[in-house]
Amino acid sequence: MDKLASTPSGTSQLEVLLTCPVCREIFKDPRQLPCGHSYCMSCLGGMVDFTSDTPFRCPDCRAEFGSVIGIQRNYALANISEDYRESLKAKHLVSVYCDYCPEEQILAVKTCLKCEVSMCQEHVQHHLLLPAYRGHPLVKPLGDLSKRRCSDHEDEVLRYYCAMSKAYLCNICALEKKQIKHTVETSNALERKLKDFMEQHFLVLDGKFQECKDSVRTLKEDLINERQMSNSNNSSVNSVTVVLLCLWFIVLYYAYTFSMENQDLTDTVRKQQTLLHNAYSSISECMVDNPSKGHGNANAGGTIHAPALDVDSASPFLRLSPDLRSVERLGTKQSLPSHPSRFDKVPQVLTTQCYSSGRHHWEVDVEGYWDVAVSYQSIKRKGTEGLGFGLNKESWSITHNIKGDLFAYHNKIKRELAHSLKGSRVAVVVDFEKGTITFSEVEIKHMQLHQFRAELSQPVCLGFGLYRGEPLSRATIIETV
Repeated sequence: MDKLASTPSGTSQLEVLLTCPVCREIFKDPRQLPCGHSYCMSCLGGMVDFTSDTPFRCPDCRAEFGSVIGIQRNYALANISEDYRESLKAKHLVSVYCDYCPEEQILAVKTCLKCEVSMCQEHVQHHLLLPAYRGHPLVKPLGDLSKRRCSDHEDEVLRYYCAMSKAYLCNICALEKKQIKHTVETSNALERKLKDFMEQHFLVLDGKFQECKDSVRTLKEDLINERQMSNSNNSSVNSVTVVLLCLWFIVLYYAYTFSMENQDLTDTVRKQQTLLHNAYSSISECMVDNPSKGHGNANAGGTIHAPALDVDSASPFLRLSPDLRSVERLGTKQSLPSHPSRFDKVPQVLTTQCYSSGRHHWEVDVEGYWDVAVSYQSIKRKGTEGLGFGLNKESWSITHNIKGDLFAYHNKIKRELAHSLKGSRVAVVVDFEKGTITFSEVEIKHMQLHQFRAELSQPVCLGFGLYRGEPLSRATIIETV
């Protein structure tokens, strides 16, 4: 038994021959495998359980026995082992004492491999009766437990024998080796699949290549037949060379076209988005009465066109209608050109026209989770902190959440409104002379929802914030009086 060469010096040759290579103890109920090697019955059962997912192999000769293992009891080895164990029993018993009785030196009856202590008959009762010690392995008294501890994992006891490395392993070492084995097997399986995949594609390419070769061969034969009478072999070879070059350039052209297809498609989409943005901007400029985009005054006693929404200020999460009177929330972010006026994070938009004096009245139709706001044109547009309508000194707003509750906001001050909307239309009135901003419901005889007192020192615009795509949030400007 070659693997027993590492047995400590001083051990007799008989003890070496009677030692199980797995548990490193004298054989207990030895069983012989078909290959002739013997192991303790308990050790053999442990090895079978440990390798239940793979065919069992003999740790010594690596012979494979399949799913059914034929074993038999080795009676001669069992009798010799029992006699030798009895001869050593007295020696072991007198050499191991109870660790809990150091002064009296009472002989130990058991050793706990987990606690690494030897105990007499009295002190071993705790390990046998108390639930706290359940799972603590008890063996016959051992004098030197340091030899049974793993050098890599000091808290673990050596339990298994690895015939390949000819060393004893603890639970952790055995688990690590098993994981490494699974990793290698998985890697090999992936490698085989990759090879099969590459071979299939190689066969396809080889077939295409053979088709090209057949086509060239046919063309060459046709050219040779046409020029048989002239006996101009050099001219025929030159013609075939030209044809091959043409075919090669055609292949290169289609390969380049295919590789650039995605890039061309991306560039086309970006160009269309830019053209659409420019078209919206042009429509906005044409529909606004005041070409300077704001700072206009109301006409006394008259009706003017409703203000248009500013394309440059619209968040990428908002979509404007072609007439720039309506806006709705999107579920995904659009790819829009960057602009200094654009709200890049918060889903908000302002109107193109702004006003610095007079009295102005807007009516809007709203739905979903929204803000209707009056804001200075100078409100910050980039980032998220404090840029929402009503969360700064530059804007005043009312908010309708998904539950139907109404709130008034200004400078981060929140007021819950007692009224709730019966319809979907809201009126907004800004009066510079009185210094008021009033929000009302149109359907119930212009019932006032909330009024802000404000000393307006800058031009103001109408604004919308939309915060939900499902259910849909949208806003539409109806008229301006």
